[in-house]
Amino acid sequence: MDWISPVSGLVGALVGAGLSYLGTHRAQAKALADARSARLQAKQDQAVATLAETFGVLQRHVREIPGEWEPGMEAGATAAVAAARQAWDEKLQDFIAPARLAIGVIRDKKLRHRKETMNLLEEWDSGLVYAFHGRSRAGVLRGMIAHAVECVGAWQREEALPEPNHAFREARESMQAKRDEWEAIAEAQEEDRLRRRAERNSAGTPSPPGLG
Repeated sequence: MDWISPVSGLVGALVGAGLSYLGTHRAQAKALADARSARLQAKQDQAVATLAETFGVLQRHVREIPGEWEPGMEAGATAAVAAARQAWDEKLQDFIAPARLAIGVIRDKKLRHRKETMNLLEEWDSGLVYAFHGRSRAGVLRGMIAHAVECVGAWQREEALPEPNHAFREARESMQAKRDEWEAIAEAQEEDRLRRRAERNSAGTPSPPGLG
């Protein structure tokens, strides 16, 4: 039975090599996982820093929101207001862009869903008219941004995200009301188009080009 000793030694060596490989593989996998986790954490830290900087810039920017058109304005004054609003909006969109990217990096789905603040800011000129009615437009926008700041702070503290404040709720409701209006207008226009086409068809009149 002298062959048993060599075989046993070979089996032991193979088992040892296998265990050594398995241990090395697990160590490498853990190292890779730790490195990935560190990269993700670094990206999230950078995202939070970007958001903090952006929110600060936005808070300063909304204080400079241009005035509105007033009845009886002369053409020159109206053009100046329009130019100021366009310039202000272009800067706003530039400020919002990095915040959108930063929010996308954050892994918490609930916090990512609060990017609605950026959506509302983008539609400030047409979508928030009801929220602005009888209120300071700068005050409404500052309140919206304050809610976003509170959400990020709560997430960093690992606390539940706060409920929307009054300004954010008003802005959200205004945006929904305007979307309903736009949808109703689009539906009415489509119904009118179909009605006119049906009338033309019944009268035997060919449809003008581009009107179906």
